[in-house]
Amino acid sequence: MEAGGESAVREFHVGLYVPDTESQFFDLLVEGARDASEEFGVAVRVHRMTLDAREVQVAGYSGLDGAILYPVADQRQMRQYFGALQEAGIPLVLVEHGVSTDWLWPIVGTNNFDVGRRIGELLGSIDGELSGLLMVYSDKSPGIASEQDIVELGINSVGSLELAGPIIRERTGRNPLDAEALVYNVVRSRPQVNTIVFTDTADTLAAVQVIIDLNLVGTVRLIGFGMNPTIQEYLDRGILAGTIVANPRQIGHDAVRVLSGLIRDGVSPGYVDTGVELVRGAL
Repeated sequence: MEAGGESAVREFHVGLYVPDTESQFFDLLVEGARDASEEFGVAVRVHRMTLDAREVQVAGYSGLDGAILYPVADQRQMRQYFGALQEAGIPLVLVEHGVSTDWLWPIVGTNNFDVGRRIGELLGSIDGELSGLLMVYSDKSPGIASEQDIVELGINSVGSLELAGPIIRERTGRNPLDAEALVYNVVRSRPQVNTIVFTDTADTLAAVQVIIDLNLVGTVRLIGFGMNPTIQEYLDRGILAGTIVANPRQIGHDAVRVLSGLIRDGVSPGYVDTGVELVRGAL
C-alpha cells in the first residue's frame, strides 16, 4: 500500500482508494484530487489497493471523514466493505463505475455509453469495410472493462455504422506487455480483423509499436485511448485513426468536490458525468 497526502491543515481528512497498478489514468485522477484538496478544505490520503481491495476493510477504523473509491474487487466483496463504511458513518463516493447495493452511492466518472458512441462515430466515418472489429478491454482500465455491454451498446447506437460481423472481445491484464502479445497473435491468426480498439493508454502505445514493426500501418486500423505527447504524434502521423480521451484529472477533482458536499451537507448529486472526447487522427 502506498500512502501520501497534503501536509497543510485541512478541515476534513478523506481516503482516496485506487488500484495499485501503473496507469496514467490513475496518476492523473490522484493529481486532480490533490489539486482540489485546498479548494474544498480536505486532506487527501492516497491508498493503492490490491485486487481484493482488502485495504478498504480497515477504512472504517481509520478516523476518516469520507472515502473516494475506485471499485476493483468483486461485487460481493465490495458490498461487504461498503456496509462496514456505512456502519462506521463514513460517506463514500465511487469513481467510474458503481456496485449493486441497497445504498445509492454517488458516482463520478465517464459515461461508458458515450465512450462507445464516440468510438462508433469514428468507425462510421472511416472509409472501407469493417471486416472485423476487435475491442480490447483491460484490467488496467477496470471501469470500462466492467461495462463492456454498455460500451458496445454505444457503438451499435450509431446509425451510420455498418459492421460486417459481431464485435470480437479480448482482454489484457495488468502487464503492459499483454497488448503486444495480443496484437502479434491477432494479426497472425485472425486476418479478418482490420480494426482494433483499445481502452487503455499503455495498451495503445504497445499495440502501435507492434503495428509499426510489422509494417501494417494502414492495413490494421487502430483506435486508442488516452492522450499524451506520443499518442498525439501517432495521431498527427495518421498511425492512429483516433483516440478516446476521458478526463481523469476532472474525475479526481469532482470526486473531492462531491464528497466535501456530502460530508458538510449530507447531500450530493447521484451522478456526475465528467465527459469524454474523440480526437481524430490526421488521415
